[in-house]
Amino acid sequence: MLDARKQKEKEFHDILRDGAFGQRWSPQLDKLIEENPLWANMKYYCVERKSRQLILDWFYGNCQGKRVLDYCCGNGDDSFIIARNGVFEVIGIDLSEISIKNCKDRARSERLENKTAFYVMDAEDLSFDGNYFDVITEYGVLHHLDLKKAYSELARVLRADGKCICTETLGHNPIIHYYRKKTPHLRTQWEVEHILRKNDIKTAGEYFGRINILGFFHLATLVAVPFRGSPMFEFFLGILEAVDSLILKLPFLKWQAWQVVFTLSEPKI
Repeated sequence: MLDARKQKEKEFHDILRDGAFGQRWSPQLDKLIEENPLWANMKYYCVERKSRQLILDWFYGNCQGKRVLDYCCGNGDDSFIIARNGVFEVIGIDLSEISIKNCKDRARSERLENKTAFYVMDAEDLSFDGNYFDVITEYGVLHHLDLKKAYSELARVLRADGKCICTETLGHNPIIHYYRKKTPHLRTQWEVEHILRKNDIKTAGEYFGRINILGFFHLATLVAVPFRGSPMFEFFLGILEAVDSLILKLPFLKWQAWQVVFTLSEPKI
């Protein structure tokens, strides 16, 4: 039986995923936002181009022929991207039964059932044997979980030579964090209070021998969000991406970014 925290997370994400079969921003998703206000945050993901390209390139370079875990897969967007890339197998797990149903329905419709499997599962208590996965991917998940339990399970099921790629939002920027506090209906209370900070990423060192930060993303680019429906959006976004590429190299600014992408490897068993 789920404890109160996990039950709230499950109920929230069941509602969030009901009737929604994607999880990347698109112009069409703005229509979904009108129908389901819980998706209001998705408008910010219109500026993800740089971080997403990094992640996709990483998938293409690291997942072929591998057994991959999509950890808390949501509606499975990354599972299906990986499944089309010559992967041996992609397994997605999530606490939300609606998410898993969406993934199974999509696997059938896209004829990818032979490359994918999806299970309702507690991310803090995985049912897999140790040393099972070559690659693990997680996207915006760790701040929903008990972090040490999550790191422990990720390290346990990852092969000794495997890699885990993580994409997380950061909690240092006071303006972004103020927005989170002022929109409590868009997330669970646990999520608001556990957005990752620098020390949370360092904590992974208790479970992994190597932490490699691939990049900090999206500070200036957030200014482009209100213009996402404009014909000039792509041009404007490109200018702001160039600004970010400069300012997010500065030590005193990089942790103010919205997102960070990092890898974990050399699991400590």
